[in-house]
Amino acid sequence: MTVRKLLAIGLLTLTAACASTSQNGPETTVSDPLEPMNRAIFAFNEAADKTVISPAVKVYKAVVPKPPRDGISNVMRNLREPWVFINDILQFKFKRAGKTLGRFVVNSTVGIGGLFKVSEKMGIEYHSEDFGQTLATWGFGDGPYIVLPFLGPSNLRDTTGFATYFFYDPVGMALDEKGKFVDASLIRTAIDAWDLRVQYDDILKELYLEDDPYVFARTVYWQNRRYEIYDGNPPPLEGEEDLFDDLEDWEDEESPQ
Repeated sequence: MTVRKLLAIGLLTLTAACASTSQNGPETTVSDPLEPMNRAIFAFNEAADKTVISPAVKVYKAVVPKPPRDGISNVMRNLREPWVFINDILQFKFKRAGKTLGRFVVNSTVGIGGLFKVSEKMGIEYHSEDFGQTLATWGFGDGPYIVLPFLGPSNLRDTTGFATYFFYDPVGMALDEKGKFVDASLIRTAIDAWDLRVQYDDILKELYLEDDPYVFARTVYWQNRRYEIYDGNPPPLEGEEDLFDDLEDWEDEESPQ
């Protein structure tokens, strides 16, 4: 159960954030020189989440049935596809870029604007790329670990990546009308963050039960982001337990026969 929680909580990354690569190979620790400030922001986020956001999520889930909620999630994921495509190209992953483009076209047309994930039925596997990952493949290291107000775990590199996404995402720019680009991007970012928060409601509740949720979230965030940067196949680190192999073993044991 611990391994499943470790990896699941890594998904709380609401900004598309975390981990490590540099010209000399992957970093093996999380740099957290701002820990006192980060802990204060984490405590604020947790308090706001428990007192305001979590109750709102509970009401939302009670009022809105699961199919419409899933439809919103599908649409938001589809709107991120052009940005995924751009970062596929920037990382010279042309085969993956072709899959991203095909997935976007199919889901936007047959899937009615992304409302339905038709691509999955066609065997087009989903993957995510962002500018933080792109910077990592270009040799930029993590920089210091950062906890953002409301948004949660990040680092200097990935905060830069998120800011780039906010201002240069092609969908956001297409939504711009009469110079209100920032307004459109803010609304879309808020909806996206809300949708992700709804999806991971139970996971966050488990996180808050940990003895030190700050350290727990920081560690898993780094592990999860490293996994994403290496497209699910990170090189082993010396002395590091391979959590992802453990997860596969756990899934094999738990899967119904």
